[in-house]
Amino acid sequence: MKSAAATGGLLAGLLGGALAGAPSATAAPADFPCSYGGIVYNNVTTPTSYKYIPYAGNTPDCWLDRGMSNTAVRALQKNLNSCYGYKLATDGVFGALTESALISVQRKVGVAADGDYGPKTRKAMVWANYRIETGARINCN
Repeated sequence: MKSAAATGGLLAGLLGGALAGAPSATAAPADFPCSYGGIVYNNVTTPTSYKYIPYAGNTPDCWLDRGMSNTAVRALQKNLNSCYGYKLATDGVFGALTESALISVQRKVGVAADGDYGPKTRKAMVWANYRIETGARINCN
């Protein structure tokens, strides 16, 4: 368990994000802007994989839109590339190309295609699962 936690911490540092757990009762409101890319383990007791998703405080219920720049945007870009086949620069800048890719994905998953990332888009999208040991992508679900 300590090894998995240390590996997760190392991965969070390498990805420029922060280690994230499940939202608590004091989670940030859904209208809070995403501020970092967080790692969410598939199983807290015996984690074998993780997802890297936008976070605010201790919740993934946050928003991103054009003009923002941070590791939360990088997490979104990485997922758009990994699960939806885009070739976006993972520079953490929410520009025209990221917005266009997001609109296409929103159309595909059946949510409002407005180019703004929020809880409905997050829940409708598939997210990449990565191996803790290697960081290799396992699948998208």
